[in-house]
Amino acid sequence: MSPSPAYRSLEEGGRADWRVAGRLLRFVLPHKKLIAASVVVLVALSVLKLLGPHAIQRAIDDGVIARDDAALVSWAGLFSVLVAFGAIGEFARIRLTILTGQRVIYDVRSRLFGHVHKLPVRYFDKTPVGALVTRATSDVEALAEMFSSGVAAVFHDLLTLVLVVVVLFMIDAPMALVSLAALPIVLGFSLWFGGRMRRAFRRVRTNVSRLNGFQQEAFTGIAVIKLFRREPPVKEEFRLRNEELRDANLEAIFNFALFWPIVETLSIAALGGLLVLGASRIAGSELTWGQFAFFWMAIQYFFRPIRELSDRFNVLQAALAAAERIFKVLDEPTESETEQDGITERKKQTDGDVPAQPARPEQLRGDVEFRDVSFAYLEGEPVLRGISFSVNAGDTVAIVGPTGAGKTSIISLLSRLWDPQSGAVLVDGWNTQQYDRRALRSRIAVVMQDVFLFTGTVADNLRLGNDKLSDDDLWRAIRTVNADGFIERMGGLQATIRERGNNLSVGQKQLLAFARALAADPDILVLDEATSSIDSDTERLIQDALRRLVENRTAIVIAHRLSTVREADQILCLNHGQLAEQGTHEELLAAGGLYSRLYALTRIHSVDFR
Repeated sequence: MSPSPAYRSLEEGGRADWRVAGRLLRFVLPHKKLIAASVVVLVALSVLKLLGPHAIQRAIDDGVIARDDAALVSWAGLFSVLVAFGAIGEFARIRLTILTGQRVIYDVRSRLFGHVHKLPVRYFDKTPVGALVTRATSDVEALAEMFSSGVAAVFHDLLTLVLVVVVLFMIDAPMALVSLAALPIVLGFSLWFGGRMRRAFRRVRTNVSRLNGFQQEAFTGIAVIKLFRREPPVKEEFRLRNEELRDANLEAIFNFALFWPIVETLSIAALGGLLVLGASRIAGSELTWGQFAFFWMAIQYFFRPIRELSDRFNVLQAALAAAERIFKVLDEPTESETEQDGITERKKQTDGDVPAQPARPEQLRGDVEFRDVSFAYLEGEPVLRGISFSVNAGDTVAIVGPTGAGKTSIISLLSRLWDPQSGAVLVDGWNTQQYDRRALRSRIAVVMQDVFLFTGTVADNLRLGNDKLSDDDLWRAIRTVNADGFIERMGGLQATIRERGNNLSVGQKQLLAFARALAADPDILVLDEATSSIDSDTERLIQDALRRLVENRTAIVIAHRLSTVREADQILCLNHGQLAEQGTHEELLAAGGLYSRLYALTRIHSVDFR
């Protein structure tokens, strides 16, 4: 899916603010009642702002100049009432705009988080985690500030400006022209300032994302940094990235500092012109003192929001820059969209003989076949070349070979984390691309070498949201893999697991992963080097459990443990992305090929098979 025209223009440095604003509007429209109430309050506040100066005008002309104490008291009292209503209106405005903003941001944040979880794995391979965290946190917060204050304030200010201009011309056109003579200059300067701020905030958001990504990686790898004494170069890299962010913020601050005094100077010039002309017209009896006071207060109301435009621009431009980045993530095609594109493409290639809806089986037999499969993560750099093999339901196949031979890529293709560029991966005789990804994955359990555990409880990490699994189901799986001992010592199913399972040993984490896979009761079990980090004593505990685990289900094992390899129904030996040898342990030893040489090296060095 190619980027939308709006984002091509953004990448080329063009302007897409209105298109971005239009997309943001779609998140606002569902909250029509709150928006309508906010508009009513904002209109009322704008009118009240001009009624106040009108009361002052009448108090001066009808009370002070006419020496009518009753009129003075009446108009002063009305002014006090208007001020009170204005305070109540301000409370209502702030309450409504913040409530609306928070509801809109809730929708944006939910949409973004849900969309990220639907993206294919290749997106995460090219996108730093820190950048995604920035989108979901600081970028969303920039939008929150805009919806809570910026948009409502700009609407209020614009409405006030229009009302002031109309009323001033109704009272005295020459005075209005003098008072507003600087307006074209202010507007032109504001547009120029807006362009500078937009570029500055794009640079700020980009550097925030880069710095967050670097920090996330540095904090995650803190142990490696310490072990290899890399603190100085990491600190230097951080300093450079931090300087880039500082310079970007200084550019935005410079623009802000430039805007304020220029507008302030223009407003003072307008007031000076108003004073000179007003004195002349009052002397000629063409203008009353009250009308002059009205003009003076109205011009203050007029230039105050213009002076505050710098703050408004800060909020709006930061939000638009953040929105561009959020929508760029939301425009990434999801797995289901990619899947639908694949169905459409296959229909073209097979004259329409492809199911319109992906298959969602509740159970699989477990037959697996790779038919002349070639695959590359990057174009022109294949990791699998013409791989063909089959696994009968209920059989165990071991995949071995040197590092980088393509073993883990086979598992990724089977689970549809990726799809092959050519050939076909079949499960139960169906191309995996004909299956719904979620349905297929629900029948395949994968135990990885690098086990990922979530912050929470033991039960949370075993269920992973599957509430159909009872505590008895979990304990049954735990006991099968002999993990009950350390889990009971921890405190049972409700024992706490800290971030990434750092309160567990590597072996304990892998035992939990075994229990998690078993609890899911899969039809196809995948062990991706899952026992490589388990010590010999722990391995002996789980060997019997593994034998029971693979009974009556297909098992694909990427293993370095000799016992697992020896007992497999067949062994696939990969080398440089190709299937070098295939057979049982005895057959491959007798053949005297790559497997035999690797096996001999294992015996010589007394280490696990690699």
